[in-house]
Amino acid sequence: MELQKKSGKRFIMTPQISIIVPTLNEEENIRNFLYSLEKQTLTKFETIIVDGGSVDKTATIANKKAKVIIKKGLREFPSRNLGAKTANGQILLFTCADVTFPSDLLAKINDKFQDRELVAITGPDLPYDSLLAEIEYGMYNFARFLFSMFPGSNKRFSTSTNFLAVRKSCFEKTGGFTSDVNADGMMGRRFSEMGKVKFSTGMKVFISPRRFLKMGFSRFNFHYLYVLENFFPFLSKTSFIKNLKNKSGSVHSEMRVPALEARRKNM
Repeated sequence: MELQKKSGKRFIMTPQISIIVPTLNEEENIRNFLYSLEKQTLTKFETIIVDGGSVDKTATIANKKAKVIIKKGLREFPSRNLGAKTANGQILLFTCADVTFPSDLLAKINDKFQDRELVAITGPDLPYDSLLAEIEYGMYNFARFLFSMFPGSNKRFSTSTNFLAVRKSCFEKTGGFTSDVNADGMMGRRFSEMGKVKFSTGMKVFISPRRFLKMGFSRFNFHYLYVLENFFPFLSKTSFIKNLKNKSGSVHSEMRVPALEARRKNM
């Protein structure tokens, strides 16, 4: 936060952007994420880390650069909701610990939200260190952009918490993320109903391809096949998508099991 003077009195400026990140054993990634924040050309922001009970040094590292809230066992989307309630900024920026930002990202977000009609904005998430993952995500990002350009009721705003910026007032009207495994993707529908939304190709983030590499091409695609409902909402009511999301939700939970705890159980 910045301290400034007004009419001879000092007061605390409210951060314009609040960055919200859920973590669980992200020691290997959190340093790079925080370093990318240090390089931002816009310096007026706050960072809120909601940690689910890491058994590594995640919280210790993050505590030097951010506000850290530790809630052992709290899952991803409830963690994001808690961070949003704690946030002081008018703009909420949801992201992940294995993401890094270009140095001008926060400045671009700030500029975009000078448009008072804008509800939410997102952009491409680009993996590094894997050509196959780059191609995979490239096709997905193109689909997100293409569907976002459709007119009227055919427009689809496919959101991702790798990078999602939204007005706090609008987020609060939704009641927050649900427990659905695709809660971030489905949130785009609700923002679209509120007003102006945008998928900006000029605002990107870089992500780790770790899930893609760990799961492999086939398993990764089958796991995330539920994102089809972001583009074709009628699929949400089908038994195929419902069953798929149940299976994917179980896998998603396993992926957040503390790594060191799992290692100890296998010793």
